[in-house]
Amino acid sequence: MAVNPDSLIFESFVPPFWAKNRHVQSLLGTLKFRRPILIKQSAALLNQSREMILEAHDGIRLQSFYSPHKKPSKKLAILLHGWEGSHESLYLLSAANTLFQAGYDVLRLNLRDHGTSHHLNEEIFHSNRLQEVLDSIQFVQQELKPESTMLIGFSLGGNFACRVAENATKNTIQLNNTIAICPAINPEDSLNQMENGLRFYHDYFVKKWKRSLFKKEKYFPEIYQFDDIRPMKSMRQITDHLLNLFGDYDSKKEYFNGYSLAGERLKNLDQKISILVTKDDPVLHYRDTLTLAENPNLKIHVSQFGGHCGFIKNIKLRSWADEFILREVLS
Repeated sequence: MAVNPDSLIFESFVPPFWAKNRHVQSLLGTLKFRRPILIKQSAALLNQSREMILEAHDGIRLQSFYSPHKKPSKKLAILLHGWEGSHESLYLLSAANTLFQAGYDVLRLNLRDHGTSHHLNEEIFHSNRLQEVLDSIQFVQQELKPESTMLIGFSLGGNFACRVAENATKNTIQLNNTIAICPAINPEDSLNQMENGLRFYHDYFVKKWKRSLFKKEKYFPEIYQFDDIRPMKSMRQITDHLLNLFGDYDSKKEYFNGYSLAGERLKNLDQKISILVTKDDPVLHYRDTLTLAENPNLKIHVSQFGGHCGFIKNIKLRSWADEFILREVLS
């Protein structure tokens, strides 16, 4: 049974008039001049930050950055960035600082081939590499022994966070709450949305994806030669090329279905998840939320405004999503 629209929780976030446009919201959250401000605000978090390499099956290693308090609080918040983001993404840094200031030890986890981790593993990233994320979180809990763990993900990281929660019990992972901000729900629909919407988002991700692939080529030149990809300008074309090249999936549909949250995926969920979506998201379609399975452990919050992981609330470019995350964590 799909989510009942009457069960949706509508949020009251309203940005200032100059920031109500969906594209303004989405872009303000990523502006480069916001970085120095956030770095200054996050000085305590960043001063405590140290690289921590997490171990997974078959020798796989994932990069993370751990910021404990001088006296570790035993309350751990794990944050997952979006596709082609990293531990340094502004939305992630902002949320991480909010949680650190609230007393949480914070771990910013990079998915494979994100951040500065391209050299750690031979095979390239794709969105169905879930088990290594599960293994890494299990490794973190064994090493740090937190008394409570919160998992927060953005966009594709929100998708991963939901799938981690879905598989937590069978992987002996203890989660107190999982929060997904603008998660990718139906990957194929998201691709269609980017292809048919404002072309900026599609081209932005193509540029970052190609840059990531060329980094991989640099570290493993004996395995990867991506000359055929250099002239490509279509995300769909690059996806097809990589699927054909490595042969892990018979079709795009099989690949997309592998990490889709739609349909029955969350039907048997036994962990608490809070999802926040916006009606004006230019990258992920709001209607995809209604394809999720109904489950008493799943709470879906809807905002009229916010764009894609934007939620800019004032002239200081502060994020309302940080308030939402803290509210859900403390509740």
